[in-house]
Amino acid sequence: MRKLPLVLILLVALALRLANDVFIPWQGGDLILSDMKGYDRAAVGLLEQKPLAVHTTERYLFHPLGSDTYHPPGYYYFLAGIYAVAGHSYLAARIAQALVDTLTCLLIYLLGSELFGEVAGLLAAALAAIYPPLIFYTGVLLTESVSMFLLAGAAWLLLRYARQRSRYALLIVAGLFLGLATITRSVLLIAVPFALLWLLFIAERWPGWNVAIRCALALLVPTVLIIAPITIRNYHIHHKFILISTNGGVNFFLGHGGSHRWKNQVRNLPEVYSADQIIGISSRTQPEEEAYFYRLGWQYILQHPVQTIRSMPDRVARMYWDSDYWPASDAQASILGSVDLVFWKSLLLPLSVVGLALFRSQEQRRAALLYLLIVSTVAIPLLYWAMPRFRVPVLPCFIVLAAGAVHELYQRLTGQSESTLEAIAL
Repeated sequence: MRKLPLVLILLVALALRLANDVFIPWQGGDLILSDMKGYDRAAVGLLEQKPLAVHTTERYLFHPLGSDTYHPPGYYYFLAGIYAVAGHSYLAARIAQALVDTLTCLLIYLLGSELFGEVAGLLAAALAAIYPPLIFYTGVLLTESVSMFLLAGAAWLLLRYARQRSRYALLIVAGLFLGLATITRSVLLIAVPFALLWLLFIAERWPGWNVAIRCALALLVPTVLIIAPITIRNYHIHHKFILISTNGGVNFFLGHGGSHRWKNQVRNLPEVYSADQIIGISSRTQPEEEAYFYRLGWQYILQHPVQTIRSMPDRVARMYWDSDYWPASDAQASILGSVDLVFWKSLLLPLSVVGLALFRSQEQRRAALLYLLIVSTVAIPLLYWAMPRFRVPVLPCFIVLAAGAVHELYQRLTGQSESTLEAIAL
């Protein structure tokens, strides 16, 4: 059976993720804190069709699409869907994420096969199946697993369209995936122009204005249609244009001279408080608070231009090199850091870079989509406060490129063809 290796890989992936999700409570509770608590409360409020209990000066106003405009709403829509079926169960949410991440392993296989052949696809899927950071994030209520699935799905659909140019349905669905990724993690909006750049100018030769316009519309209109209801919701709540969410300001501020202590002072939060308390009523509305944090960040940049420029390499290195996978426990962090020393720093990252020189011309043109998606995320540490977990949505790109590089190196060293390798593997 040709697909037996893939089935076994996916079963291993699912088993590891389910084991992690059951084990999470033994490592420090259900990890419902910080952003996770915000997503959870927003999902429950959406199901109950009630505004949130946390207040700003204008209070959270009721809206049927959810009252929280601080976070992008896509992830708490996902949680609300799980809670609607299984009740308010963190375990059900983690199991759902385990299933989603297993599907991401399947998408990684499809991406690798599309770009570099069946053997590379299987290698990429196997790496993804056992890579601990991917497994870990299925167990916490954060956007990583869902946004990674959506971005990988969009990439595969774009690659499929590049091979079958007449099938605009592939572009339409890719646009839907990009839109859903954007309302799940708003910073991924920057990936959309990079995907369009690849589609029109790199994947193949310039198709002409008529075809280019049709391609752009097929990709962008679905993306806009996904985002538009959120923008309209935000206007109904705040009477201001807010594209997706209002958390950009605080992340910009934290990336440029700000601190969490200063942030809490702006929000009137005391030094010590219980995690269950509803305190710190802000003197500003959410849009006003976002604008204020942006002003503080720009003030720092204008007053410290040299220091800002000098800090850029360190911020980029922190996101793409460090292994601080919050909110891992000490035991989990130790494991993840040790594994990253072998997998990430010694294999995935260097091999994906080496692939640039190894891939053949046509492979380079098609693989350029994955490189551009990676490049688009560099905007995160340059503009905003960034953590190593922010690279997780593009880890499938690194994994596929690394598998492709290994595949190409092996072919060159042994002189074996793709068909011979497939026969050996299958």
